[in-house]
Amino acid sequence: VEVKHGRIAMAATLGMLVQQTSRFEGYLSPSANLKFSDVPNGLGALDVVPLEGWVQMAVVIGLHEIFVKEREGRAPGDFGTGYFGFTMDDQSSKQIRALSVEISNGRLAMLGILGMFASEIVNGEVLAETKIFG
Repeated sequence: VEVKHGRIAMAATLGMLVQQTSRFEGYLSPSANLKFSDVPNGLGALDVVPLEGWVQMAVVIGLHEIFVKEREGRAPGDFGTGYFGFTMDDQSSKQIRALSVEISNGRLAMLGILGMFASEIVNGEVLAETKIFG
């Protein structure tokens, strides 16, 4: 579970940083005339995305949770698909180190995304600390 949450937190952290610098072109919800550029970064998006969008995300995540399972009795994060060209079956020192690094980066990302959310709540601005970089 920790590996999965770490991967989600790494994606969320990267997503916050990418959204701060770029946006998709086009419509998020054509029926509501809502463009991607109209959706604010950070927690403000929770109020803007229509209910139908949240339902679609919940269904996709739910289906992923139901159909994509870790293999029983295997290392955390082993879904039987390999890992960037490496199989998860060998317990080599390289694989064990890579898993340890992934867990450490996931823990850091969990703290990072929570810090970004806390900063937004305290300062009232998304990624306010990055303003010093120009």
